[in-house]
Amino acid sequence: MRGKEELWDITNRPSTKTKLEILDKVFNMWLTVWNNQNWAQDEWYILDLFAGRGEYIDSGKKKDGSPLIFLRNINEKKDKLRPNLKIKLFLVEKNKANFNYLKTLVDRYKSEHSLDNVSVNFYNADCNEVIDDLLKLLNNSGKNPLFVFVDPTGLQIKKITMQKIINLKNRKDILFNYILEGVTRTSGVAKKGQRGENLNMKQIKTIKTLEEFIGHDVDVIKADQMKILEDYVGTFISHGLRVVGYDINYPDRNDIIYYLLFFSE
Repeated sequence: MRGKEELWDITNRPSTKTKLEILDKVFNMWLTVWNNQNWAQDEWYILDLFAGRGEYIDSGKKKDGSPLIFLRNINEKKDKLRPNLKIKLFLVEKNKANFNYLKTLVDRYKSEHSLDNVSVNFYNADCNEVIDDLLKLLNNSGKNPLFVFVDPTGLQIKKITMQKIINLKNRKDILFNYILEGVTRTSGVAKKGQRGENLNMKQIKTIKTLEEFIGHDVDVIKADQMKILEDYVGTFISHGLRVVGYDINYPDRNDIIYYLLFFSE
């Protein structure tokens, strides 16, 4: 089992480095595209539902996590962004120690770089439990662009939470970490239960977590992993979102650990 500090050391985790590089490039382009849409209003939103502590360690050096990637890109473009622009950043992190580290880091960065056009809303909570309160702070309008980053370590994001986000009128771009390893493992437990095998309390809870993540409309018993993914993605597509996926492999074998999915209108 990894220690707390080791969780944030990505020296030997090329998959995490790739994910952060993709996020950096996608968000940079998002800022550029929306800055050129004159019809868009001057209030934009960014949701980071699993913000972590805000930074990693790579070969002994600090490396930006998602919250600092957002702030750094805004800072680097602030002279080119429209003068009246206001960006609301929502950072959600359940772990108390990570949250405290994150808040100190973000507050310091904002202060040092005079990012007065960015307001940050912090939530030390489970994103599924605060999503309703969070979304009330957004102007539910197609003229207010929304960027969403969903990067759980497992299956902690509930389908109903994602549906609430999808149902917003805002023009949405969503970068979503679909943990294939987690779905494969938990669907295996579900199949054991379907066969009538005895399950302990942990396994029963695992099945419940899978059902909350994948939704009750997806058949995890009969379908293979690609069909499960297609059915899950279908929820997004049915709301007018287009999707492209990037395979992220394990560092030590030719197998997929997760799909990084990008949904956009």
